[in-house]
Amino acid sequence: MKKKLLLAGSLVFCAVIALITILYSSDESNKVVKIERKTINPTQKGKKKTLEERALYNEARDLYEFYRQVNPNTGIVSKTDKSREFKQARSTKLRTYNSLSAKVPQATYISRGPSNFGGRTRALVVDRSDNTGNTIIAGGVSGGVFRTTDGGATWTKVSSNDEIHNVTSIVQDPRAGQENTWYYGTGEGLGNSTSKSGAFYLGQGIWKSTDGGITWSQLPSTSSTQTSFDSFFDIVYRLAVHPTTGDLYAALLGRIRRFNGSSWITEIDNGSSGASTNQATDIVITTGGRVYVSFSGVDDASVEGVWTSATGIEATGAWSRINAADFTPAGRVVMAIAPSNEDILYVLFDNGTTSDCSGTEAVEAGLWQWNQSTTTFTDYTSKLPDESGCSDGNDPFAIQGGYDLVVSVKPDDEDFVIIGGTNAYKIADITTDATFTRIGGYASSAGYSLYLNHHPDIHSLVFSPFNDNILFTGTDGGVHRTNNITDATVAWTSLNNGYQTFQFYHININPDISSNFVIGGSQDNGTTVGGTPLNGTLTAHSAATGGDGGAAALFNDAGCSLGFFSSVQNGQLYRYCDGYTEITPRITAPEIGPPAVEEVLYPSQFVTYYHSDPDNNNALYYASNDKLLRTTDALNVTQDTWTDLGSTSTFTHTDNFQIFSTTRGTYSAATSYLLMGGDTGHIYRLDDPQNAASIASAIDITPPTASTTFPSIVTGLAIHPTNRDIVLATYSNYGINSIYLTTNATSATPTWTLVERNLSLHSIRSAAITEVSGEVLYFVGTARGLYSSTDPTTTDWVREGSSTIGFAVVSSLAYRPADSKLLVGTHGNGMFEATITDVLSIEDVNNISNEISLYPNPVTTRLNLKTSFYSKTFDYNIINVSGQIISRGVATPDDGIDVSALSKGVYFLNLKFEDKTGTKKFIKN
Repeated sequence: MKKKLLLAGSLVFCAVIALITILYSSDESNKVVKIERKTINPTQKGKKKTLEERALYNEARDLYEFYRQVNPNTGIVSKTDKSREFKQARSTKLRTYNSLSAKVPQATYISRGPSNFGGRTRALVVDRSDNTGNTIIAGGVSGGVFRTTDGGATWTKVSSNDEIHNVTSIVQDPRAGQENTWYYGTGEGLGNSTSKSGAFYLGQGIWKSTDGGITWSQLPSTSSTQTSFDSFFDIVYRLAVHPTTGDLYAALLGRIRRFNGSSWITEIDNGSSGASTNQATDIVITTGGRVYVSFSGVDDASVEGVWTSATGIEATGAWSRINAADFTPAGRVVMAIAPSNEDILYVLFDNGTTSDCSGTEAVEAGLWQWNQSTTTFTDYTSKLPDESGCSDGNDPFAIQGGYDLVVSVKPDDEDFVIIGGTNAYKIADITTDATFTRIGGYASSAGYSLYLNHHPDIHSLVFSPFNDNILFTGTDGGVHRTNNITDATVAWTSLNNGYQTFQFYHININPDISSNFVIGGSQDNGTTVGGTPLNGTLTAHSAATGGDGGAAALFNDAGCSLGFFSSVQNGQLYRYCDGYTEITPRITAPEIGPPAVEEVLYPSQFVTYYHSDPDNNNALYYASNDKLLRTTDALNVTQDTWTDLGSTSTFTHTDNFQIFSTTRGTYSAATSYLLMGGDTGHIYRLDDPQNAASIASAIDITPPTASTTFPSIVTGLAIHPTNRDIVLATYSNYGINSIYLTTNATSATPTWTLVERNLSLHSIRSAAITEVSGEVLYFVGTARGLYSSTDPTTTDWVREGSSTIGFAVVSSLAYRPADSKLLVGTHGNGMFEATITDVLSIEDVNNISNEISLYPNPVTTRLNLKTSFYSKTFDYNIINVSGQIISRGVATPDDGIDVSALSKGVYFLNLKFEDKTGTKKFIKN
């Protein structure tokens, strides 16, 4: 049994190594590793329970992202693929709007939150140089670094939008006069939802600020590619600054390194040469300069446990291992020094036990106290919380394999200890009190409701340096604060006021222009709904459902003050109309059995997918892996009234559905259709989908040059809002063709044009087509930001929202043509919204655009003009759709303008006749 439990305790760590060494191979050979489709269905409906269950959740999330990026021709996400994508993204031009721009639709992006919910936060520090205690710097694992100077009332993102900063540790230089120096480390070694992507799991080394955390630059000596494990600085567990020497210490994967200002010195390591190690590490330093480091008990018995050195430098204070005679950790080890007595060190570690309410109930950690003055350990494990009853992943004390594990000590009391796992607990006097009591996370051991405005999965416990009673937490739900940790019932205040770090999978917008409701399904934070009627602001959200969110949609019904569809992992689907109804499709009608729930529900992906027709509320299409289910009465559908239209196995290939799209406007049996995209690259068109008898009547309209090797994920199917023949289709995997456009989508065999252009190396995640006053913009969301083109057959893509969206993963796009609202969902920085406005004009009161005509238009060689200013000489600029001047000169209407050298496409001619200006569009054939 012990061996089995130890294996379970190692499962998450071993998975980390498998991902690094196999899936992120830097081997660029032509060896093909065939990827097999794997379906994982964790059965726990609420929060994670056992470590095995947690591992299944992690693997399901990992596979969701991995399948979207792996090159199907090689079986890996290679270092080259990722770095070439990043380089291409950096070289892509930005969308600019100014008075010299020609007629290009305009998009200005604003935040849609959630401003009151935060994402996973492993690091936060209260600035010691601000004695008000109101300056705090915090880091989201996939959201970046944020800074507040008003105690969390507002936050400013201070990490660059042109990078993805997966922050795991933040530290301030404690030396007098050096408090403006800060560092943060990147790369999460445990539990990231997109660990196989490389976009968040592996870091970009260590970053430094010398102006109090306002601006940051990477320490060149820690540079890494963030694409494959090529540096130990890819994963940083914790940073610490020595209080006398100013040396920076980094607890990395399997080793401790020290930076003396010019070079890095390895102080302790496990002897590994690369990613074969899976040891989590930790480091803390006393104000007198004694250094403690820890190694997890997963990989190397010769180093696991706790080490100390009087100086932290091998040459002057040799390292000694202090735990060998007392305890042996089975997994991650974390530490905390008691500020009021720095001889006291608390050590909290994974003991290898997996608590199971149907089997053996047991705390999953050990807690020991080291006294440096007596060089002895005291075992306080018996005081770890085990409340009445049992709740998997909740009680007894649960740590999810070390994913959430932290300990802290009240600054004025060496016996007052705070610990965090799935929940947060305190003990006022560890020497006399019987046990820890719950203060955050879940409300109780009875279930999974939240504790008094707090969030589970605790990663950081930080006391204010100015008030010993104030404690801050960093959790999977962002940043919270209590003003009095000694209260019998600890109350929490959310500080997620613009701390925008949410990780959305899917987002949607209310189809009614009278509503500003938005909705989204997110990683580990369920589904949230935002809009002024709920919380009074555009950015605040309310929680809809928990777990891991999936697809989401809003609908309008006279009987509902608020109506939406939301989902939970693995297919659970709910309709909300002033109350929840589960509408997950069942295979077997209740009167026949029913058998166990797992047997009667249609299976679905971990990130559940379905599509609600935004213009026809009652049409809802559900993806049950390779099966298509439909209802034409979504506002009344029950679990047993869905229609099963069959499987893609009807065709010569089997696709699990990934994305759906429907034509816009009032439904018509003659013209409406449903597009369906699968995971082997196929695209199907089902005409008259509300009346179709079977998926067998669908037409395979896959682009002939698209990859059809699993996995080749179709991630975007955007249908032009007024022209159903125009469709933009996108694929997310590296190494394959990724963006296609057709203008005859309704034909039996549509003609597709590959329109990747300058995004040929990107992972494309989403698509949208907008139209305003006849002007069209095509949008694609990628793993490195949002891009648009007025005509991708002739014109390169330009990056949108550089100061807001930046290089965030744009996982989902939703467009409302009635008022030209585009909603942008990111996996790391929440939602943004743009109103695509009418074309820009030259801002000149003497505009004579209406008095100018161009012919022939379209033009091949020479463009002629007609104008009332016929005899006047004029200056001209020819401007492309990106707003760039590509040609200029002087001419008269008699001369005309030679355009033979221009490439095919759309252009704008900007003319100036003395004090008169005008702009006209023309097409070059």
